[in-house]
Amino acid sequence: MGLPTLEFSDSFLDSPEFRERLQCHEIELERTNRFIKDLIKDGNMLVSALRSLSLAVQRFSQSLQEFQFECIGDAETDDEINIGEMKMSLPI
Repeated sequence: MGLPTLEFSDSFLDSPEFRERLQCHEIELERTNRFIKDLIKDGNMLVSALRSLSLAVQRFSQSLQEFQFECIGDAETDDEINIGEMKMSLPI
């Protein structure tokens, strides 16, 4: 169901039916306006959350880059070598 049509010529008559149709359009415009404002607010919250997530990922990556893997004993095992190589290949 759509909105009733508004005819320009009906505005001259200013009938109760025209006013009722006009009120339906005004209500729909107000509803649409609220929806758009909520959408903008939610979008801004999402962008803010993504910025925070990006910063947290960068900090976590930096922490991993700065982590010094200490070996037990004189020689590194294959696992220790692989972990050390993976740490070096992480993007910042």
